[in-house]
Amino acid sequence: MSKPVFQDIFSFSGRRNRKSYFLFTLLMVILSMIVSGVTAGVATATAGLGLILLVLLLPFLVASWAVGSQRCRDFGWTGWAILITIIPGIGILFAIALLFVPGTQGANRYGPDPLGNTADTAPQAA
Repeated sequence: MSKPVFQDIFSFSGRRNRKSYFLFTLLMVILSMIVSGVTAGVATATAGLGLILLVLLLPFLVASWAVGSQRCRDFGWTGWAILITIIPGIGILFAIALLFVPGTQGANRYGPDPLGNTADTAPQAA
């Protein structure tokens, strides 16, 4: 079972699997485009467009970093690794890699497996 998309989106602890990360990222891209479009349409005559966008998109940025740090923890890295996304060029490649790197099966030092898999999947002898 995948972690629900909106569960712990402002928490910098825990783990998040690939499917939940992908759906969250897709949703954030769509919402960011909508907010940017509406703000640009409403505030074209306003010089404070940048400030309005910053205020509206700041929660999206914080939530994206929180979810990204959870994704990093899923494959055993520290949540601070999400700051790699700030680096131009390398950051986008790292963000894309987060979509494809499989998480650690079973619990790791950051918590239980978000998919509910156990570390030993070998069948038990009867």
